[in-house]
Amino acid sequence: MKSVEGIILKKTPRREADVIVTLYTREHGLMELVAKSARKQEAKLKAGLDLFNHVEVFYVPAKRWPIATDFKIKNDFRLVKNEIKRLKLASFLAYVINRVFEPGLADPAVWHSVLNYFNTINRSDLARENMRDVVYLWCHDILVLNGLDPKSPDFKPMAGAELKKKTQELFRYHFGIAIDL
Repeated sequence: MKSVEGIILKKTPRREADVIVTLYTREHGLMELVAKSARKQEAKLKAGLDLFNHVEVFYVPAKRWPIATDFKIKNDFRLVKNEIKRLKLASFLAYVINRVFEPGLADPAVWHSVLNYFNTINRSDLARENMRDVVYLWCHDILVLNGLDPKSPDFKPMAGAELKKKTQELFRYHFGIAIDL
């Protein structure tokens, strides 16, 4: 049995009661696991494999998808799940990660960026007006982590509004994703 630490970004029903869980992990990057019978009412995996949980998942390797056998919740990001604005920010991150990164390509810097993003939007002292800034800074980090040179003219020191505009343009150009929050 193996284990992996990650944040659950997506759950997809499979067959009658199984669920395919997509996580972003430090060790494997984007990773999919199958949770057998996890949609049944009495399933032990049901509670822990909730969207946006930071978990340690225990699994056994299999042909197509590793099979999740147990989990340990490290952080359930309760504040993110209880406020619609924070939930929207978490959903945006999940969408970007699923569109930008390929499964199996681990990048510890991206993992730390994702974990930091979730920890930041889960802080109770984060003001609503600062939430969008967190998204733009994270998007800027993802651009840099994906190879855009921070010394290029695109990343010269800019004021907040200019940084947001440039980040939005580059995100749309490189990833085809609009930052519409």
